[in-house]
Amino acid sequence: MALEKSLFSGKDVEEALDKASQYYNVNESLLQYRVVARDQSLFSPLSGEVTVKIERIGKKDNKRKVPAQIQKAENMLNDLFKKGHFSLKASYRHTNGSVELDVVGKDSDLLLEKNGTLLDAFQYLINRMIPRNVKMKIVLECEGFRRNRVRELQDMAAKAAEKVRDFGKPYLFSPMNPAERRQIHLALQDDKMISTESLGDGRYKRVKVFIKKRG
Repeated sequence: MALEKSLFSGKDVEEALDKASQYYNVNESLLQYRVVARDQSLFSPLSGEVTVKIERIGKKDNKRKVPAQIQKAENMLNDLFKKGHFSLKASYRHTNGSVELDVVGKDSDLLLEKNGTLLDAFQYLINRMIPRNVKMKIVLECEGFRRNRVRELQDMAAKAAEKVRDFGKPYLFSPMNPAERRQIHLALQDDKMISTESLGDGRYKRVKVFIKKRG
């Protein structure tokens, strides 16, 4: 069902989400969103207007509480932000099938530079801080970056496969983290002509796209 109103603007993501939560009369944690526009001031790149699109509103559940381990992870991450003097705040957001901490704040741009390198670093660090006996993987989201990145990676995978089919030569992606490599593999796993494999050592590896061998 389409939302009656889905676009909200503010001086930053926090203000835009605050307007959305007031409009729908729900807690911000129930809003699934992505940033669709960012108008920066000519004189100050840190000022301007941000527009978010509300893609989905989770169901209210007054009995539902944030699990203790997730609350602990949220507190640890916010403590890291505070010690690093980042103007950022993480909060648990209701999602389907994943543990997601949504990060907002004036320094969100820093997290998203270079394809979210710093966002990935904080995600890796917070997951390492969780006790091994806790079977939980935390995903950090910021301004809908992860969801937008998935769409981007799927498009990149399709274009790479097209080049391989047209020219018959393998295509190598730049080094990617495990989550991004997985999206490339998933996007092409049902292609009858194309195969993929990860190459290299360490956390960041390259994905090779190539023609499947016959027989």
